[in-house]
Amino acid sequence: MKFIISFTFLALLSLPVFARPIHVYYEQNSTDAKWIKDIFVQTYHIPEDLIALTVTPKCEALKERGKLDLCLNNNGDLLIVSVDHEFISESLKIFQTP
Repeated sequence: MKFIISFTFLALLSLPVFARPIHVYYEQNSTDAKWIKDIFVQTYHIPEDLIALTVTPKCEALKERGKLDLCLNNNGDLLIVSVDHEFISESLKIFQTP
């Protein structure tokens, strides 16, 4: 019985984590959204796995409350949807600033 419990626990620990605390939403232009993601990766050295790109019909309709949610509208404006300042100051401080 202990073996089954231990095996189950180890199997759960080995599952990949899909949490992506940084979300870049975009209305239409995925090229510009990828460019923003590249800035996070290349300039700030934030791992690509922490950043998600997602298409949305309208930036103004987003009601997300994640750690850092940004939205690129059709005009090319980058809007802040939500930001957790504690997450930024505590978790992202380990990454390089330009």
